[in-house]
Amino acid sequence: MIQAGILGATGYAGVELVRLLLRHPQARVAAVGSVSFDGKPLWEVYPSLREISDLTCEGADAVVAKSDVVFAAPV
Repeated sequence: MIQAGILGATGYAGVELVRLLLRHPQARVAAVGSVSFDGKPLWEVYPSLREISDLTCEGADAVVAKSDVVFAAPV
């Protein structure tokens, strides 16, 4: 299983990537990054993700360290 990280996960393109990858059978969202929401759970920014994701926004270095592949979705 591929460990995927998403930088800019709180922007429109980033959260759509999160939604797609959470359903992908061969990928796991290992980490999500956000400068504006660092340290906050992703579901606080997007309440619709509350039941399907317990990811917390982190800095870019942490996302890269936890991931096999990183998607960059800058705002």
